[in-house]
Amino acid sequence: MISRRKSREFLLQALYAEANSSDIFERDIFFASFFEDTDNNSLDKDYFDTLHDAILHHQRELVDIIRFLAPKFDIATIPTLHIIILMIALSEILYFSLEKIPESVSVNEAIELAKKFSDESGKVFINGTLSTFLKDREGVLAKKEIGTFYLFT
Repeated sequence: MISRRKSREFLLQALYAEANSSDIFERDIFFASFFEDTDNNSLDKDYFDTLHDAILHHQRELVDIIRFLAPKFDIATIPTLHIIILMIALSEILYFSLEKIPESVSVNEAIELAKKFSDESGKVFINGTLSTFLKDREGVLAKKEIGTFYLFT
């Protein structure tokens, strides 16, 4: 059975590996190594591919949104894991075109990722950041500034 939650977890892990790799990220090699001894039938590959590509294509805009939403933090000091979780949720809300995912689902799933892969402060940071975005999406999108921080090369 295809699981969107498992697909989000896999996407988070793939993006984290990609952000922390000095080599060119090979998606097929990552898939093969990740699923070496397991069944990958639960992965929604269309979701994974679409969101992965959207995040890489829009990473500059996503980072700018995150920087605007968390002005008290230097973007370079926010844990990579938190940035990626926010990128997944924001990409689902802003760029995911295969189907409409309710914003509340994107936020709840981001919080679940933080609960599983981060700590309480990460969960609170992600929840607060996404809540701020949803309260003033148009204002945030209009006021964000272009920066030079890149997570993926």
